[in-house]
Amino acid sequence: MIKKLFIFLLFISSWALAQTPTFVAQVSKNKVAVGETFQVAFTLNGSGSNLVYPNFNDFNIYSGPNQSQSMSMVNGNISQSTTISLFIAGKKEGKFTIGSATVMSGNQKLETKPIVIEVVKGNPQPSNSGSQGAQQQNQTSEKNQYTSEISNDDLFVRTYLSKTKCFLGEQLTLTQKVYSRVDLRGFQNVKFPPYNGFWSQQENNTQQINLKQENVNGVIYNVADYSKVYLFPQRSGALVIEPIELDCIVRRQTKRQPRNIFEQFFGAGGYEDVVIKVKSKPVKVDVQDLPMQNKPEVFSGAVGNFSYKAELDKAQVKANEAINLKITISGQGNIKLIEPLKLNLPESFESYDPKINENIKIVGGVSGSITYNYLIIPREKGEFIINNLSFNYFDADKKQYVSIPSPEMKLHVLEGDEGSAQIISPEKKGVKESENDIRYIKTGDLDLHKNNEEFFSSMTHYLLLLFPTLLFFAGLYLARQHVKANSNIMAVKERKAAKLAKKQLSIAEKHMTQNNKDLFFNEVLNALNNYIGDKFALSIVDLSKDKITEMLLLRNITDATAKNVIETLNTCEYAKYAPSAVTGDLRKVYQDTIELISQIEEQIKK
Repeated sequence: MIKKLFIFLLFISSWALAQTPTFVAQVSKNKVAVGETFQVAFTLNGSGSNLVYPNFNDFNIYSGPNQSQSMSMVNGNISQSTTISLFIAGKKEGKFTIGSATVMSGNQKLETKPIVIEVVKGNPQPSNSGSQGAQQQNQTSEKNQYTSEISNDDLFVRTYLSKTKCFLGEQLTLTQKVYSRVDLRGFQNVKFPPYNGFWSQQENNTQQINLKQENVNGVIYNVADYSKVYLFPQRSGALVIEPIELDCIVRRQTKRQPRNIFEQFFGAGGYEDVVIKVKSKPVKVDVQDLPMQNKPEVFSGAVGNFSYKAELDKAQVKANEAINLKITISGQGNIKLIEPLKLNLPESFESYDPKINENIKIVGGVSGSITYNYLIIPREKGEFIINNLSFNYFDADKKQYVSIPSPEMKLHVLEGDEGSAQIISPEKKGVKESENDIRYIKTGDLDLHKNNEEFFSSMTHYLLLLFPTLLFFAGLYLARQHVKANSNIMAVKERKAAKLAKKQLSIAEKHMTQNNKDLFFNEVLNALNNYIGDKFALSIVDLSKDKITEMLLLRNITDATAKNVIETLNTCEYAKYAPSAVTGDLRKVYQDTIELISQIEEQIKK
């Protein structure tokens, strides 16, 4: 194991000597208060010697120099770096420069760039000695869960706009950049702004987001171009692009001790991913109207840089046969917002709305081409020249209108075939097509309606409005009736007595098919007793034969029916205690019981 570890360290050391060395300086803050402690670090990627520090006469050194080394392997590439840091504080107000530090890497002398620090008025923190200041800092850090804290200067997002003053319809490039000095692992829960007042197009970028380094006021950041959007303002005036909000996943080191010797050797401790919310600042855009000077009469709203081509698929055609006019606009700008060109054709030509084909790319800007295919039908023979289809657009860079003249297209229309459709009859030749008129859509009897025969404010309209109200009150009435009908328990039992009795008799029928006499007669007896008790509001104690006969006669039940009820009860009771002594057909007893209940129900209703 020791031999393998020695070979690995030897390989790392030899590779570190071969990598291209770099030497940079960075600070934790560029603007501090008098006496406020901040960090300055010098990082050497590679190996070196003879480090020479800059002059710190304008600053107090509270801690350092502290040295740390790190090694990382990404996609098979190994890098090794050494960082020497100091904690310093400004002595007085003003702008002071931390000069260049130098180091020798082989035969090459590396030098850092100077960094300007602005020291403003503040309340300096008293410190008796550098060790005491470092001790207070360590005590504060121990109160936290992590080995270091993340400030707003360590992780933030910024919105960059290619222009903050533009013309209506001009293309703007908006870039969202995330700046990080921490171990950034990814993003989630991104809330893009709504881009109110703009037509937007997100760049088609499916590649993985790559980090690059950028120097911001002497501080080196890893920068990710998170998104790029192309905006086209749709109204003039002051517009505001709202901030972007997103959650950044950051890997942070905790104070957990290494769990084994390997973690201890490689400097690995406890790590966990935490979510930090970041939000950019809003950006204001001043949008100007397109100039009225030299503005063409025919303008389709195109803003950018375009080319134009128009052509006919045929130079000769018979009357009443279709030809295709193809107009292609290509270039960069608000090409998807260009309105179709209005054709100014001879009166005998009939045209239809164009079929539009788009070939748009959204990489490095919105560009591509858009093709309009117009179907045109000449109705009369003759020689025609189509030359009034010029295209105009506004060039925002040159701040002027550009007009592309239409090519001169000649069309020879021959006499149409006999029997072909003749749309324009002699009596209709004098009628000219108008933009707001109807041209021979339908002739003959027309199904016209008077102006006052509309649905709104009609009787049908009011009845339909009243119908939901009537339906609501009807439902309310039925609900109350239902509650009222079920509030009297005795009445509910009386109403459902026959239904419950027949349900219990169905159980007796099953015992009948299985020839279980004792169970059959027991169910029939219970069904009759429960029916009479529920129907006449009698308790179990009152279910004597005399009481049953009395209640039946009081409810106008015939003597024969009352006698059959008593006989059926006696038969069931006798069979319950002596089933072997009972003879006869069980099905007849079952049918007679059902018939008996039906007779009682009919006689009570009378």
